[in-house]
Amino acid sequence: MNQSFIINDDYQFDKQSGCWCCTAMLAGNRITIFIKSDINEKQLTQNVKFDWECIVEDWLEENEPNTKNEIIIELS
Repeated sequence: MNQSFIINDDYQFDKQSGCWCCTAMLAGNRITIFIKSDINEKQLTQNVKFDWECIVEDWLEENEPNTKNEIIIELS
């Protein structure tokens, strides 16, 4: 795990965007992560959250948050 990246456990489903969202700290900056997924509230387990964290960490290897400090990831 990259210590400069820490996801908060504040996942909420945003009905307007159809995405799960949470906040995180990335190198001391607060960011918002949006994850488009078919996972519903009953399926959102710690394992799913850990999988998402790995996906975001992999994404960060090649990308950076946008100008609004957001990361948007679409999963199928």
